[in-house]
Amino acid sequence: MDKIPHKILFYLGFIVVFIFIGLSYWQLSSYKEDLNVISDMNTKYIIKDINADKLFYPEEEGLSQFSSINIIDIYNLTLINSKYLRSRVHNGESGYHLINIYKINSTDKYFIVNSGWVPLDKNASRTFPHEEPSLKGRLMNYDTQGIGQDDILGSEYLFRIDRSFIEYEYQISLANYYLVLTESCGSGIECINLEEPYDAPHLSYALQWIFFAITFSVVILRKNKMI
Repeated sequence: MDKIPHKILFYLGFIVVFIFIGLSYWQLSSYKEDLNVISDMNTKYIIKDINADKLFYPEEEGLSQFSSINIIDIYNLTLINSKYLRSRVHNGESGYHLINIYKINSTDKYFIVNSGWVPLDKNASRTFPHEEPSLKGRLMNYDTQGIGQDDILGSEYLFRIDRSFIEYEYQISLANYYLVLTESCGSGIECINLEEPYDAPHLSYALQWIFFAITFSVVILRKNKMI
């Protein structure tokens, strides 16, 4: 090591190389996780007709995240409030997701429906007057509270679908999952492609970082006349 002419480049350079390798591994892991998620979705494509109260006992119906369902007792539901989920992009255009909170009549049970994307000018009707409402989609786990962008009580906007926050705000009990509509989402509302968040170019990024690592390693070794 005493014969290395560029010691700083050698030591600091390989620290950077290891960082590149770590980033490549992270992207590759994300790629594999996304493949597993999409595979899980593809095994749960058969739509199951259920009553809304079954959302509170999903294990009895064999339901889990990404299960495809159709709530058939729409007549037994009351829309109690709606909120907009902030900063959502659809086909390159900014907008919101319309979040509806439903009550199962004659009970103290509530559940949430993400009806889909609406543009910034909010042309969507919250009561779907132009077409027969349908609650057909996939079940999703709730979002988790992160750091910053805290939701505000009484606001019509949300940063995330946080079960504990919504339960506290409305003093209600929510179902184990919320529903994302995948068809018949309503007038002026675009249904959400659930596979889109899992179609990120993680594999390309992984190959890119490993290319950087190899290239930088060659530069370091050549500068130190080791190859």
